[in-house]
Amino acid sequence: MDLFAIDSDSESYAETSDSEEDQEECELTYCGHAQNILSSLDESIGKIDNFLSFERGFLHGDIVCSAADPSGQLGRVVEVDMFVDLETSSSDIIKHVNSKKLSRVRSFVSGDCVVMGPWIGRVIRAFDLVTVVFNDGARCEMLLRDSEVLKPIPPILFEDAPYFYYPGQRVSIVHPSISKSGTWLCGSWKASRDEGVVSHVDVGLVHVNWITSVTNVWGGQSSSPPSFQDPKKLTLLSCFPYANWQLGDWCTLSDHEGSLWENSDKSCFMSTPWKSSSDTQKAFGTYGSDYSQTYVVAKTKSSVGVLWQDGSTSLGLEPQSLVPVSTLGDHDFWPGQFVLEKLTVEDNGRCQRTGIVTSVDALERTVKVKWAISVDSDTASSGDGPTEETVSAYELVLHPDFSFCTGEIVIRSAVNIENSEANPTNGTAAVSRRSLDNSAFLSCIGKVLGYKDEGLEVQWASGVISKVQHFEVIALDRILDDSLDSVIEEHTTDDLVDMADQEKMHLEDTKNDLEESPGDCTGSLCKATAFLFPRTAFEFLTNVASSLFGAHDSTSSNSVTVDPQYKIVTTAELQPSPEDLSEEKHAMELLSGIEKPALSSENIMRFDVVTDCSDHHFVKENGHENVKRGWGKKIQQEWTILKNDLPDGIHVRVYEERMDLLRACIVGAAGTPYHDNLFFFDILFPPDYPHEPPSVHYHSGGLRLNPNLYESGKVCLSLLKTWAGTGNEVWNPENSTVLQLLLSLQALVLNEKPYFNEAGYDKFMGKADGEKNSITYNENAFLLSCKSMTYILHKPPKHFEKFVEEHFTCRAPHILDACKAYLGGDLVGHARDSAYISDDGCKNSSTGFKIMLGKLLPKLVATFSEAGIPCSL
Repeated sequence: MDLFAIDSDSESYAETSDSEEDQEECELTYCGHAQNILSSLDESIGKIDNFLSFERGFLHGDIVCSAADPSGQLGRVVEVDMFVDLETSSSDIIKHVNSKKLSRVRSFVSGDCVVMGPWIGRVIRAFDLVTVVFNDGARCEMLLRDSEVLKPIPPILFEDAPYFYYPGQRVSIVHPSISKSGTWLCGSWKASRDEGVVSHVDVGLVHVNWITSVTNVWGGQSSSPPSFQDPKKLTLLSCFPYANWQLGDWCTLSDHEGSLWENSDKSCFMSTPWKSSSDTQKAFGTYGSDYSQTYVVAKTKSSVGVLWQDGSTSLGLEPQSLVPVSTLGDHDFWPGQFVLEKLTVEDNGRCQRTGIVTSVDALERTVKVKWAISVDSDTASSGDGPTEETVSAYELVLHPDFSFCTGEIVIRSAVNIENSEANPTNGTAAVSRRSLDNSAFLSCIGKVLGYKDEGLEVQWASGVISKVQHFEVIALDRILDDSLDSVIEEHTTDDLVDMADQEKMHLEDTKNDLEESPGDCTGSLCKATAFLFPRTAFEFLTNVASSLFGAHDSTSSNSVTVDPQYKIVTTAELQPSPEDLSEEKHAMELLSGIEKPALSSENIMRFDVVTDCSDHHFVKENGHENVKRGWGKKIQQEWTILKNDLPDGIHVRVYEERMDLLRACIVGAAGTPYHDNLFFFDILFPPDYPHEPPSVHYHSGGLRLNPNLYESGKVCLSLLKTWAGTGNEVWNPENSTVLQLLLSLQALVLNEKPYFNEAGYDKFMGKADGEKNSITYNENAFLLSCKSMTYILHKPPKHFEKFVEEHFTCRAPHILDACKAYLGGDLVGHARDSAYISDDGCKNSSTGFKIMLGKLLPKLVATFSEAGIPCSL
């Protein structure tokens, strides 16, 4: 037993020993593999991390906010410094190259803006001029209009190359006639020369869509040049090309930058489309002197400078510290912008002021503006100069003719050129309109680089950068866009005709006033297009600029003197002004003394049949003629539904003599910026109703207080087929009714946060910038709603006169109480709700809103009193 035991133990020990040795050998073997695998994995992960560590890119003019304070003030990118790592065809890296030393592989690409003489055009397509080197050293240059004439020979070097042809690519000539018609730089054509290597590619022909010419803009005439042009005759119009490089972009370096290669830090890089192969090396080795070296952007590193709304500038910011802003609020302004003051009917006796924004308080919605106004020369004081004033953002609007964006194409105005000719003391900046040749036009077409020193900085097609005043240039998009004409058409609707004796849209009202008395004030800047300015208007603008900004920039085209007819009036600076604070205080005193009438006990019918549709918007339509069978029965069914099921807050009047017409009134719901106001809609049943939805017109009074309700009266709603929709959102002849339409207007359009009704804005709901813009929109919507109340009280729609009177008699105390709460700081729609905090953390209404409400409230009280509503102190 013992021997057995010993033998057993020995055998067991021997087996264990052999097993351990095998395990150790196995561990050594596999551990080595594992270490190699892990080492390779770590290296691969490091390379992947390095490749994926690309940063967020920003361009000049981008709107940003601080990542640490996304609901704070906004900024505009005004400077970009970029360095890149470049990868060569052999996978070597040139590190930390200034992007300003890079050039594009192609001189022109589709979408580029180009200049030739006085003409501005857009590149439709650029055709390649390819140089092919054959095996015997012969070289041929071919202009290729078709990408099939040269066929790449496998292996394909770069599968995802951005261009069809590139240096180092082996190609075969599809047909001998292609090379026969080419330009032979070395040797001559032979049919046997059918394969070679691409040594150089450039643009040989450009197809251009000509947009307009400077001479046409100035009132002259010139015929457009041919669409196909030699690229040597074209000038690329660009700005900040160095800031737009992205990963994977192909580029070249200038010849004098070759030393970067010898002095650069070379390192291996992860496998990319740029693969080192024997074919590539052979091609570059054999014909190295004939090839243009091309690189790929492997990594970017940038820092940006930001101009903030408060006028401060931050330089050298890391892109990760900023967040791009997708949407701007309607009342976001920037230092350097040219603005107009909104005028009301009460301000009809004074001139509309224009000025330059110097700073903005984004939280309080106030703007500091340097004003320029004109007064009668008899009262002018030579000591007066420009004045700065802090005003509400809600009483400003961007100047329609002098608002510019970074990168926008501009043209010098004709008057500016003529003045330069008359006063040639401005050196190289002066351009004679009569002596302009094709090259001189390069100094008349440029792109806006940004605002600078209360003017514009423009890079001209000639490459020169100079500062101009806003009125010295014309935006190309504004010349081509007829949107202003369409707006003017919209503002001539029946609503604005009815409101002719009241406040109209500020732009139209001011434009009309100034046309009646030209030259009275700076509002004459509101002419439809800057290049049509009369000389007197231009001279006035120049005088204003001289007073506002001092001596004219040396690079500009004219020196000016102040006409004694105009002068700048100085007033006390507002922070906000004592006047505005006193108006707010006066408004609070007004509210505290208002008597609250008892609620009316009379029951106003929600549904009623009336006669006389003479003021109905669709009265001239023939909707009741040529109707389809069953039309009258369907209308009667609609009447029955409305009579039985109308909810609180909706009142309807139908017409006995015109079954196709209907008028509805919707009361703004509590908790919205429209609370207690009345909204009137005229409705027309078409002849093929219900197969087609009704037509609806909104009584706007010329005010745009909701994204779905236009000044023109248009109602944008998928149920009306005026906007896209699906499912229950669109009109269904079987199920949809007018009641459904009215409920949609009440609940979906006139809602708590109408800002998000704008197409695509719903995705910003709950985000800091979206919620901030929503609060601003609500504040302005309530101000416009108060104006709308005064319009309705002055001229209520027919058959609603009594209802309007009794509604405001009943609700006026609540409206004024809400105004008092808003002046006290409550957010619009949440009066007396001290616990409410908005989604972006804001609990108080802005100072700019309080300033405007303080100015508007006495007018609202006066309107109530005129209507017989008890509002005595």
